[in-house]
Amino acid sequence: MLELNSAEKKALRGLAQTIKPGIHVGSNGITENIVQEMERLLKKDELVKVKFSAERETIQSQCTELAEKTESCHVGGVGKTASFYRPKPN
Repeated sequence: MLELNSAEKKALRGLAQTIKPGIHVGSNGITENIVQEMERLLKKDELVKVKFSAERETIQSQCTELAEKTESCHVGGVGKTASFYRPKPN
C-alpha cells in the first residue's frame, strides 16, 4: 500500500477540496464494481473523492478496504466523504 508523509497528505487534501466525488459507495459497501471504477479513476486522475452512505463508524473500515484493494493511499476525509491518491504509472 502506498505511504505518504503528513505534508504530502495535507497538500492532497487541499487539492481534493476542489473536486467533486467521483464514486458513491452505497449500502452494499465495497463491491467489485466500486473497485473497478476506482481503479479507472485513479489511472485517469490520480486523486479521487469518494462519497459514502454508511454510518461514520463503518466508513473508516471501508476506506481501509478500498485503499488496500486499489493500492492507493487514503489521504483524508470530512464527514461521509474521503479522498484517495495513487500516482499514475510511468
